[in-house]
Amino acid sequence: MGLTACYNEPDFESTPNLIFRGLEQHTLRTPTNITYDSLILVVRFQDGDGDLGLSETEYPEDIKGQFAPNQPYFHNIFVNVYKKVNGKFLQLQVNGVPYTLPGRFPRVSIDGRQEPLEGDIRYSLDRIYEDRNSPIKRGDTLRFDAKIVDRALHESLTVTSSEVIVFSKQ
Repeated sequence: MGLTACYNEPDFESTPNLIFRGLEQHTLRTPTNITYDSLILVVRFQDGDGDLGLSETEYPEDIKGQFAPNQPYFHNIFVNVYKKVNGKFLQLQVNGVPYTLPGRFPRVSIDGRQEPLEGDIRYSLDRIYEDRNSPIKRGDTLRFDAKIVDRALHESLTVTSSEVIVFSKQ
């Protein structure tokens, strides 16, 4: 007896698609008793040709040209931070400059095949410390906008996170 199954490959666009899945918050303390929030942004991705991520240790081309340091696409995930002020979210600024949390996530598929991919990216946002010099204070409400870029430089649409009140999970 044998079994066969048909699997229809998903038909995703070559431009990545993102869906906000969640924002995980952990309020912790350092050994020197400084409070900080560890936040993890979770987004679901769909990509038609599987060219997501940058892994320069295995693929030297992932740190050359437009992906080199100080180039616009050195990072492949871009996160803007917003703070609620008088009931409205305003982009957080430090010394007049927008506060952003760009980063790099590794290649999702490492075998080089062009194929539709779907999964979750768990992006750890910088630790947010409770510090008198920080623009973020205990009880502030934040939200985040995120987008990703694939190796063909297709940019996803921006997704918006839920709200989080910092230092509230003690």
